[in-house]
Amino acid sequence: ILSLNDLLDNQKRRILSTIRNSKKLREGVIEQLEKARTRLLKVETEADEFRVNGYSKIEQEKLKLINPAYTNLERLENYKNETIQFEQQIVINQVRQRLFQHAL
Repeated sequence: ILSLNDLLDNQKRRILSTIRNSKKLREGVIEQLEKARTRLLKVETEADEFRVNGYSKIEQEKLKLINPAYTNLERLENYKNETIQFEQQIVINQVRQRLFQHAL
């Protein structure tokens, strides 16, 4: 029959074993947590880079659309001014012809 001391020693050994196992489990969990934290930082950095690159591409596409529109607008403005000058010249010539006709 086991004595009380033997029972207590067995109980102490089990408790110590449980504590050692808990420490090992805790160390493993902390290591996994650190790995997860490192991975999270890496993913956050990649996400930031993706966002910046995405915004950059959007800005480039926007400029590809806006620049031709400004070029076309400038061409139309020049065409309008040339047309106005041409029409003015026509009117000036017509007025000159009438003046010459009246003078004769």
